Amino acid sequence: MTRQLRFIKLDVFTSTPFVGNPLAIVHVPSTVDLSQTEKQLIAREFNLSETVFHHEQDAPGTSPVVIDIFTTTEELPFAGHPTVGSGFFLLSRAPPDQETVTLRTKAGDIPVVRGSGGPSHVRLQVPIDFKVHAPLAIPSVKQLQPQLADADYAHGRSGAEACASVVKGMTFLLVALTSEDALARVQPYPTRLRIPDARARLGAWGVGFAGIYMFHERADGVVRVRMFDGPLEDPATGSAASTLGGWLALRRGPGVHAFDLQQGIEMGRRSDIRVVVTVGKGKDTDELEVEKIELEGAAVQVMEGTVNI
Repeated sequence: MTRQLRFIKLDVFTSTPFVGNPLAIVHVPSTVDLSQTEKQLIAREFNLSETVFHHEQDAPGTSPVVIDIFTTTEELPFAGHPTVGSGFFLLSRAPPDQETVTLRTKAGDIPVVRGSGGPSHVRLQVPIDFKVHAPLAIPSVKQLQPQLADADYAHGRSGAEACASVVKGMTFLLVALTSEDALARVQPYPTRLRIPDARARLGAWGVGFAGIYMFHERADGVVRVRMFDGPLEDPATGSAASTLGGWLALRRGPGVHAFDLQQGIEMGRRSDIRVVVTVGKGKDTDELEVEKIELEGAAVQVMEGTVNI
């Protein structure tokens, strides 16, 4: 028996159609039992960086709303542009006086509110289990960039780079570059990042996804970024932006720190991402810790249709 599921497609971290990061949201009625295998096949068919499965409720408008996030190969506990896109979609169809909706993800519940940048903007509180790891020197990361010279890296071709996780299962190697020109010369990788001895080096955070996030801090404060998962370059990566924002904020010290990031420019899909990080001192120690991360961006719907199962 063939089943039909409705879907919409958004562009996220933009209010302009056909730029930003594409996202498919597949609506799963409460009467439909969709298996993990079926979800993975649908996500692979869309062939986007992520696809969201929105589990519809018997009583529309109630929270939390359960969503599952899939790449073409695996399920993720959290990702930024799927949650921003899902929050936008739900609030765009909510009554005008409804200011918030809660998304239930594998990483936890995520409150989403209408953003200050206009009707297409939303802001969400990222679920965090933030951890800064010891810097990593993985030779292949730089050996596989023949167009970059020693001077293009803030820490040189042999230097170690920062590594951090926003939650368990989402880790990024944060590679600092010295110019936008160097960022433009970065090439995709032939294979996905594998952190040697990940469990021993990163503990519980060393299981799951690991990506390479190249960045350059411009003099005007804007952070230009690119994210690679092997041969895939992502137009916008909210989880990586949150990770980098947390790491940068810890270097600035206690307080509330805002970061504006631009990604996807080299792909012709400019994405504008805003991250606001609250840093404080731990309850039982004087060490700084990330207390809260907020992620803000816009979204716009570009198409809709049905999926036959």
